[in-house]
Amino acid sequence: MTNIEKNKAIIHRFWDAIGARDVDAYLATFAPGAVARDPVSQPPLETEAQRRAYLEGILGGLEDIRVSIDFLTSCGDHTASKWTVKAKPAADGSDVVLEGIDTARHDADGLIVELYGYF
Repeated sequence: MTNIEKNKAIIHRFWDAIGARDVDAYLATFAPGAVARDPVSQPPLETEAQRRAYLEGILGGLEDIRVSIDFLTSCGDHTASKWTVKAKPAADGSDVVLEGIDTARHDADGLIVELYGYF
């Protein structure tokens, strides 16, 4: 498997984990020492504990979540993905649609070293 294929596979695993509400699988897509800026306007998530708390906080407020990768490309050790999340907040059950773009830098195993989320 080439690095490009590894990188794309990790992005699929990242989004599959979120859609499955599997926090451990989500965390396994990050390399040790990774930094996530998700979204970029917020303080970086520099530890596994911070990334865990972030995703658990989001998922805890949702009854349902569906994820799709609308576009994914890779260039060298970087990927860019356009995604759509459809969810139902537990508070009121209304439908929410969120679209965004993530860019990531990957290590030799395809794991995410840096993640930038734009939404």
